[in-house]
Amino acid sequence: MGSALIDGDPQRIGDYWLAGRLGAGGQGVVYEAYDPAGERVAVKVLRGDPAGQPELRERLAKEAVAARRVASFCTARVLGADLEGPRPYIVSEYVEGASLRDAGRLFRGDDLHRLATAIATALTAIHDAGVVHRDLKPDNVLLGPDGPRVIDFGIARTLEMSVTSTGLVTGTPGYMAPEVFSGERAGTAADVFAWGAVVLYAATGKDPFSGDALGAVMHRVLSHEPGLDVLPASLRELVGAALAKDPARRPAARELLLGLLSGAGSLNTKRLLAQGADDGRQVRAAADDPALGVIAEDAYAALSPADRELVPELFLRMVTMTENGELVLREPRRSELPDGVEPVLEAFTYVVTGTDPVRLMRPALPLAWPRLRAWIEAEKDGLAVHRRITTAAERWREHGRRDGDLFHGSTLDDALGWAAGGRKHITLTPAERDFLEAGASLTRRRSRRARLLSAGLAVLLMVALIAGGLAVWQASTLAEQSATLAGQRDAADSARLAAASDGVREKDPVLAMLLSATAGRLSPTAEARSSLLASATDPASAAFRDPATGPDVARALTADGRFLISVGQDEVRVWDVATGRRAGGFTGLGLAERRLRAVAVSEDGRVLAVGDSQGVGFWELATGRPTGQRLPASQELELRIAFSGGRLLVSIGQGAQVYDWRTGKATPLPTMWPAAVHPDGTFAVSGRESWTLPSGRDRAGFPNICKSCASVPAFSPDGRRLAVADTAGLTLYDARTREQGTTLITWENLAVPVFSPDGLLVAGLGDTTITVWQPDADEPLLLRREVADPVTAAAFTPGGLRYLSEDSVVTLRTTPDAGEPMDSVRLSRDGRLLATHAVDTTKVTLNGRSLEAGAFSSYDSEFAFSHDSALLAIRRGENVTVRDTATWRSLASLRPGFNPTSEPNSALPTAKGLWTAGEKTFTLWRLPGGERLKQVPRPRLFGWTTSADGRLVGLDADRLRLVDLETGEPFGARLPLPAQTEDVWFSDDLKLVAVGYDLKVGIWNTETGAQVGDWLRVDAASWDAAFSPDGRLFAFANQDNALSLWDVRRGEPAGPEVGLSGSARSVAFTAGSAELLAIGRGGRVTRLPVAVDPLVATVCERAGRGLTAAEWHRYLPERPYERGCAGRP
Repeated sequence: MGSALIDGDPQRIGDYWLAGRLGAGGQGVVYEAYDPAGERVAVKVLRGDPAGQPELRERLAKEAVAARRVASFCTARVLGADLEGPRPYIVSEYVEGASLRDAGRLFRGDDLHRLATAIATALTAIHDAGVVHRDLKPDNVLLGPDGPRVIDFGIARTLEMSVTSTGLVTGTPGYMAPEVFSGERAGTAADVFAWGAVVLYAATGKDPFSGDALGAVMHRVLSHEPGLDVLPASLRELVGAALAKDPARRPAARELLLGLLSGAGSLNTKRLLAQGADDGRQVRAAADDPALGVIAEDAYAALSPADRELVPELFLRMVTMTENGELVLREPRRSELPDGVEPVLEAFTYVVTGTDPVRLMRPALPLAWPRLRAWIEAEKDGLAVHRRITTAAERWREHGRRDGDLFHGSTLDDALGWAAGGRKHITLTPAERDFLEAGASLTRRRSRRARLLSAGLAVLLMVALIAGGLAVWQASTLAEQSATLAGQRDAADSARLAAASDGVREKDPVLAMLLSATAGRLSPTAEARSSLLASATDPASAAFRDPATGPDVARALTADGRFLISVGQDEVRVWDVATGRRAGGFTGLGLAERRLRAVAVSEDGRVLAVGDSQGVGFWELATGRPTGQRLPASQELELRIAFSGGRLLVSIGQGAQVYDWRTGKATPLPTMWPAAVHPDGTFAVSGRESWTLPSGRDRAGFPNICKSCASVPAFSPDGRRLAVADTAGLTLYDARTREQGTTLITWENLAVPVFSPDGLLVAGLGDTTITVWQPDADEPLLLRREVADPVTAAAFTPGGLRYLSEDSVVTLRTTPDAGEPMDSVRLSRDGRLLATHAVDTTKVTLNGRSLEAGAFSSYDSEFAFSHDSALLAIRRGENVTVRDTATWRSLASLRPGFNPTSEPNSALPTAKGLWTAGEKTFTLWRLPGGERLKQVPRPRLFGWTTSADGRLVGLDADRLRLVDLETGEPFGARLPLPAQTEDVWFSDDLKLVAVGYDLKVGIWNTETGAQVGDWLRVDAASWDAAFSPDGRLFAFANQDNALSLWDVRRGEPAGPEVGLSGSARSVAFTAGSAELLAIGRGGRVTRLPVAVDPLVATVCERAGRGLTAAEWHRYLPERPYERGCAGRP
């Protein structure tokens, strides 16, 4: 969080609202800001005079475009820029955390190696995009919670590293390369020199070329050789080479990264960057940089309930809407504020002044604080009305309450209407009420007759309109209108049912399936298909809802997930979750005079613990008999209970203890964080601490756990593994040896871990998501499901996972990966064939057939099918083999001389032969045989492919047209593509091309040159993408385990994003565009129908029943009941 804004700072820049200053210098001012969606960003407002210096504007624009090309590996991504306005600015991702210089720590051993890897990864990504940083230094390396990030790349040449008119060089001299001081332009080698200096700084805490004056610093850079003994052997040689005085002797950033990753030289750049980023994320740094909304929410939570009621009153008077619907800030007088507002102003001193008038010091608060956003949204239509009332009431009061200043006519009607029924969070002040009452009174005195006349005219107008409508109706053919109305009704009911399906899916997935299937049967609307796709792919397969309702009910889930325990004031009910039937229970809890606070059930399901306002009691769940020793607990403090290791973990306020309910012995734990007891009951852990039970003596804890950070531990049921979730992810330990194992760095912050019975799977119960992981798998995330209400318990079952949220238990399907991970997978274009290769084998599996293919010397192998699926090219490093897919006969084995930079589509088999891509040429090889047939020049291309007849076609990056690469002739229209295009995909008929950049995908018609629809926004870079054969759909598989399906003609999603267990490395549509297939490295194929009719059949099959008559009439009361879903009961 930056410092407050100062006089002269704007409230907003473009669409970004400012929250504070992060820094200022020669380049300009960097602000913390929030975009219209409330996302936190950093906005750099640049100095200079673009209006008077057009060359500066041009250079800035080129630099900003280049910076946006940088892949987001260990860098703060550039999100946007506006360099045309009077205040040029660049927007980048906000990174929480201190800079390397401000962190105040020295790096040693593995942490130093990982830090060096992260910075080298960032430089590789920057250089790979054709950008030079030119100002890498400790201040520009931020230690974020997900690893180091390099900032301020891509603009330094123009703003800081240029040679001035006097011949002096500006910038950060201690991290400039020697050649820069000699007047040469800083290139990529200068960045490598700075990398070496930054790594040395991280190890020593001192600038390696410091001096009292600029001349001294320059002398040391040009002549001094800093000592490297402080560095580990793994870094010493690389840093020494990077600090070479001669730029020609320094390694490239990619070579640095290869060396740091132990020479993984066969990896292409994308995978190399991904591996470097993974290593960098291991550098943990707890971020103490809460977002503005978090600060505001904490202030709100600290208020009493009565004071909280005044918060919307205060902040809604500090915003208003213009007549054009634009949100703006205002400064209300203290007289406008409600009585008793002082405690609220004191609680929010970070964002609000206590002056008169009151002013927002952090203008971005309305966007950054979700609660305030919701209040504004609720009052949006009335804010402008309220502003007019406030302004007019003040003028009326100041001018002596003259009738001429009162509202009248439609203005008065609008104001009275809003005051009577439109307000939700705003209370009128006495002055505002007096003003409106005076206006209404004046109107009553003057306008009684006019109102009667207006009412009469209104009746006449209504009659006239009805008469006109009847005439039109009578002029139409009844049959045509009936058909039209029936179709419109079907479409409207379809869309309504689809919306209802999406609304109930989280709590009742089966009902959601039935509603979406009925929507699809009524009318194949876009809403129905979207809802059907959600129902077909939702991991939830069933749900049970507790019949008991009301606030005085507490619930627990048994450890095997079979039973829901529902506890009321005097009764315990046990429900079989699978059947929905009552499975037991008892009465006689005797809580009529005591408030129910919490319940928990023992791991073996035999004992129920019930916390009330006086303590915790224990009952045998099967018989209802009291058992064990009651634990007293003050009703003044928050009570939390959970069974762990056969004991009861009890948190009373901020105190924690392990309670033996059999003997009544309590062992206090000196911790404020959650704890876990080992299944054998001999010790407990919390954070990095551990204690022997029942003595409570300290014992050796577990390493590398943040001592002062919140964490959540859990043991596997067999006691072999410990999982610790904290702000850096989830880390697994050997519970016996305390040896650290796998870390899941994308684990949701502080999500509660729950193990499967065999300890091989872990569920994460987060605030907004529930996830299931297979930690030892190559791609560990199996599923992710968004949740709106908190998940309080979860348990694995033989068929999946059940979780308790509010009053519902939801069942999820989970399918762990089995076998060895695949290093290569490829579907044929029509989805008929699937080729896979598992790590460390010489066999290729083709549609289930295991076929000998020879040694795979490189991990980075690649498959490619011909258009007709008759041929398969297998690239292994510098070699490629082509085989007949029907006979597995080898048709050619070549070493064609590939481009040194690994790239897709480097070997494409066709009916004419095999095309291979070299650095400067494409070569066609005879099949069978392998003789060279022809060689053609390779222009600068965004991408290339082959047509069904074997032509080699590329998308020319200079001409922006498709080009027949054999003849060099362009064809089709010119496409206005972005210069920073990163990925390209072609439809089979070459009539459509999709290009991706900056987490967006655009689709163009190559015949007309027109963009089809709008940009498609995605959450992560791609692994693969494909058009359907009919060109109507486009599927995009991203690197975040998700699959997006887009309706090309409508230019919008065809359904919700589909979560996958692992990343889909290959996608394809079947013939006829009926199904979409996707496969990841785990080897599991996802089959997804994409047409409405097969989707309905799939969803009905999943649901296993039809809508009941009661369900039908609840959602379709005007229609006769139909069983639906192919007659299922």
